[in-house]
Amino acid sequence: MGNVARFKRIYIEITSSCNLKCSFCQETLRSPHFMSVDEFAHTLQQIRPYTNYIYLHVKGEPLLHPQLDEILALCRRAGVTVNLTTNGTLLAQKLPILLAQPPHQMNVSLHSADDNDCIDMDTYIAQLFASCETLLAQTDTEISLRLWNTTGVPTLFGEKNCVIKRHLYVNVQSPFEWPALDNAYCNDRGFCQGLRQHMAVLSDGTVVPCCLDGNAAMALGNIFTTPLKDILAGERSVRFIEGFRAKRAVEPLCRHCSFKERFSHKM
Repeated sequence: MGNVARFKRIYIEITSSCNLKCSFCQETLRSPHFMSVDEFAHTLQQIRPYTNYIYLHVKGEPLLHPQLDEILALCRRAGVTVNLTTNGTLLAQKLPILLAQPPHQMNVSLHSADDNDCIDMDTYIAQLFASCETLLAQTDTEISLRLWNTTGVPTLFGEKNCVIKRHLYVNVQSPFEWPALDNAYCNDRGFCQGLRQHMAVLSDGTVVPCCLDGNAAMALGNIFTTPLKDILAGERSVRFIEGFRAKRAVEPLCRHCSFKERFSHKM
């Protein structure tokens, strides 16, 4: 690979559409788009030299994608490890696909169900747990059930990541705040792993430094029209990296992102 940078993970948003409307999720201002299989194949070819791990998520619900089986098959043939994040409402419906093309890890946002009146909780939980049991019995997929609505100190039985049994976990976190230019929080000092350990490709091909830029405020280029190596070598990308190397957020969105406080120990 020479001097090619390696990322711990790259997020690929195969759709920006979602079947729920959660209060904790920032409104997606971009036009709805489903990445075509050809677009995904091109994206995979571009990012493959840079990482072994992809996450099928930024915004949207990946299980909504009508060609999910083809997308997962492409990932398997490319030899990449796949994680996906879902609200779990379509899990029973898409279970045959996930059994045939099992992801390495599946994160289920349980707190989504409690935030949408359209969901019958008894049915949701019954179908979710039955699907998880089938996946655990027939595949090596690891399942993380997320409860990211815990106020105070987020723990369950004293742990943030509680092991239920082999490959099944419950992960608890405090409510999450998406960064936005009108957030009250503002600090130009801090550190972030964006473009160092991770980056994201949105469904329309826009490359952004991290998965928290759900509205492409920091668009670095478009992977459908520009080689990724050129995007990463571009002026805006370089300024982003050099800024955080000096512990300073040069992008306005980053100044309004409180997530960088989690890396304050690196200051």
